[in-house]
Amino acid sequence: MAFKLLRLFLRKEHGAIAVMFALMLPVIVGFVGLGVDIGVWYMERRTIQTAADAAAVSAMYEKNAGESSSVVTAAATTDATKNGYDTGTDTLTVNNPPLSGPYIGDSGYVEVIINRQLTTFLSEIVLNTPPIATARAVAGITGADMEACVLALSSSAQNSVYMNGAGSTVDMDGCGVMANSTHGTKSVNVQNGTFNVDCIGAAGGINEGGTITTACGSTLENQSPIDDPYADLAIPAFSGCDYDGPGNNSYSSSNGDYYTTTGGIAVFCGGLKVNSGDTVSFENGGIYIIDEGDFQVNGGATITGENVTIILTASDGSGMGTIKINGGSNVELTANASPSDPDYNGVLFYQDRDGGSSSSLDAIFNGGSTAELTGAIYLPNNDISFTGGNATDGNGCLMLVAQTVSFNGDADIENECDMYGGNPMVYGGNPGLVE
Repeated sequence: MAFKLLRLFLRKEHGAIAVMFALMLPVIVGFVGLGVDIGVWYMERRTIQTAADAAAVSAMYEKNAGESSSVVTAAATTDATKNGYDTGTDTLTVNNPPLSGPYIGDSGYVEVIINRQLTTFLSEIVLNTPPIATARAVAGITGADMEACVLALSSSAQNSVYMNGAGSTVDMDGCGVMANSTHGTKSVNVQNGTFNVDCIGAAGGINEGGTITTACGSTLENQSPIDDPYADLAIPAFSGCDYDGPGNNSYSSSNGDYYTTTGGIAVFCGGLKVNSGDTVSFENGGIYIIDEGDFQVNGGATITGENVTIILTASDGSGMGTIKINGGSNVELTANASPSDPDYNGVLFYQDRDGGSSSSLDAIFNGGSTAELTGAIYLPNNDISFTGGNATDGNGCLMLVAQTVSFNGDADIENECDMYGGNPMVYGGNPGLVE
């Protein structure tokens, strides 16, 4: 009797298991399908990550070439499509600067995000909405490890860095040269003479008509341009005249003059001319405004100063001057190193970018002068010309940043500017992934 009841119970259990199996079958199939789909989704996620990586690097190349945002996005889309991006199922977004991550808000980087709605197969039994995969990549300049003390900002000029002095030598100790010009053959043109430099880079081509010796082994063509390190430098507020020339003429020196600031700023209205035979000085550190005139030092004159920044501007919007150091003069000037003025730290001369571009505004350092200059000479819209006999002082820091820079005689320049902190001009890299 007991065995009969047991057989009856087992028959009933078999029926219950069958019912339970039937009820659970869709769930089991769904989870098995989910496992299969996850494998497929993983492959799709890798595909769009490859596409995002390629798109970010391509976008960075165009961004560094100065192209518009539409060109940057088009290049990103083209390279993404070559690497698996599907315009039918995916969306692509290009952000410059990035909107997330460690480079958020930094315009030197490009972020690409690709979203793809994934296809469900068996897993749709347990998923109401198909999942979305996201791939993100950020590109910037990588491998840049050389620091320039000469930067030509022009994006297209021939001879943007130029040397033309038979028998002359330019020595740059610890210093590199970079030209942003994309000119195909003569972005940098060493026509003759000897150019001794740590390294020379150019966004375009380099002509080696003279002798170039480098510590980096060879010149570097087709490099990514360097951003203007002083692009955000502003003109400080000022008013009135502390030193005023007669009429519209420059303030003219007298032997033994010394110039001081009040509240850290002094204003020369009409310019400053240091005459032959005069020895003058900037007595205390600070900012010296040259308003509507030149900073001119004539042959036989001497001017000295420490911890100064000299700004050439025009309060009325016209009449801005430039820098003229004539042959036979002696100039010994050291840039502002005051922590209270961090914006101008290391800046010796700044010609206001609002003054425009003109050959009359080019800075000239004539041969035969002794210019012991420490700090940055910054002319964002105009050119700098050295015609011989110019050198840095024992502190070993001179940075030249202008549209073009030319050397037509001997010069000895050193780049040991760590004393001033920021604004390094690093080059030698190319677009690459950073995230």
